[in-house]
Amino acid sequence: MTEQEQENTNGLRQMISIKEVLKIIPVSRSTLFRKVKDGTFPQSHQIAPMRVGFFLDEVIEWQRKLGSLTT
Repeated sequence: MTEQEQENTNGLRQMISIKEVLKIIPVSRSTLFRKVKDGTFPQSHQIAPMRVGFFLDEVIEWQRKLGSLTT
């Protein structure tokens, strides 16, 4: 069983940092937060006073939907 399958079995969702999102989605940090504010990108979640994260599955789903709009 892979690590991701184990996480799904435990009911946990993987979170990724802003830096990790920006490696996947080639936009600037300000564009990313503009898209979050506009509701065109998944919401970030505060995980510590100066730290936010995104759920990986939501980012992947957003990316899939984006791909289906262009075909």
